[in-house]
Amino acid sequence: MKAAKPKIGAGLLLFFALLLTAGFWGLKQANADAPAPIKVAVDTEWVTFSVNPLLDGGTTLVQMRPLFEKMGITLNWDQRNQTITGQKGAMSFTLKVDSSKAVLNGKEIKLDKPARIIQGNTLVPLRFVGEATGGLVVWDPKNREITVFSEQMLSRLGLTKEQAAEILAKNGGMTTANPPKDLPGTGQSGSGDEETAPSEPVKLDKLQGMYVGMRLDPGGYECGGACWDYYTFLPGQKIVVGEPVSGGPETIDCSKQACSAYSINNNRLTFSDGKSYSIRVSSKGNLFVEDVQLEPVKPVAANFKLNGSYVYRGYSGMAGANSASSAWEEWITFQTDGTFKSDNLTLGSVDTGSGTTNSSAGVSGAGTYAITGNTITLKFSDGKTERFVFFVHPGKDGKPNPQNIQIGDRNFYVDNG
Repeated sequence: MKAAKPKIGAGLLLFFALLLTAGFWGLKQANADAPAPIKVAVDTEWVTFSVNPLLDGGTTLVQMRPLFEKMGITLNWDQRNQTITGQKGAMSFTLKVDSSKAVLNGKEIKLDKPARIIQGNTLVPLRFVGEATGGLVVWDPKNREITVFSEQMLSRLGLTKEQAAEILAKNGGMTTANPPKDLPGTGQSGSGDEETAPSEPVKLDKLQGMYVGMRLDPGGYECGGACWDYYTFLPGQKIVVGEPVSGGPETIDCSKQACSAYSINNNRLTFSDGKSYSIRVSSKGNLFVEDVQLEPVKPVAANFKLNGSYVYRGYSGMAGANSASSAWEEWITFQTDGTFKSDNLTLGSVDTGSGTTNSSAGVSGAGTYAITGNTITLKFSDGKTERFVFFVHPGKDGKPNPQNIQIGDRNFYVDNG
């Protein structure tokens, strides 16, 4: 069995990673068909602007004074020379309106776009904000939001800019570069990564199979940091919401578990008990329920075997910000011979043969596993058997990445760090 590895920042570091992969500010994704103004935050506080951020040829310009003053930078404006100077500690800079150059700590640097004045306010390129402040500028394309993580916040997280950027590189979904030219709904061309079109657009009148989507649980009180929403659409206008009780969608038997009748009208998914959710298909053909983007769960290849040590990390409360916080790790090591070893595994339901009960304590042990369809069966040496939904998450190339898997409501991955 593999012991838990110490991690800098514990729950807060995990929160940072989840923030980068799922978007902290908008827990529900922005409507891809109706672009909203770009929003900006410094650490955990929104910045209020007199002039909304401006996108100019792929470069984002932001109103300078409210953003820099939020970060504790003192600014001085020379009206006669149209020059701005900034100072914080040992950092200083000078830039001139309509000039493509600035001086930062005595060194001349080139700007993506010259600073400009709009409605009496000075706007500067977003990239310069990061260069001048030493912070990490993060662009969330799905929610059209920019977050500037200050050096102080990164220090609280126990991260350098390089480490934070590495988390971005590993998890994807956001970028430290300028926003892409094809922001959602702008109609501009380019190569953004805000929403990828599926191979086949979803049709609401022909929904079939299991879909899953992840939404952020910032406090960790509901799902340990990240919640996975399952919707399985069955023939005859039947649906199962949540994980099936016995594994993947192929195990669903409506005579043995609760299946609901449903209807879809006016972008509302309504169940037989009267409960109703918003549902839509974006212009790119993706399915959204309650503004959470859902992906189809694809069948696992026949005779699929796992190989490696996988970890799931969760937390409750914010370490460093909440005295009642906690963080944990669950490990499971799979071998290609069909055996596994686990440490502190608390996957959920336990099928004892005569019925299904909930498991509450972590399990450390060994046994055998088998993957059939989208079901993984874990048979422990003490006779207990657990069955869960199983699928492999895609990598950046869109192909299944066997180092990143889903077991029930937990995302396990091989930690190469």
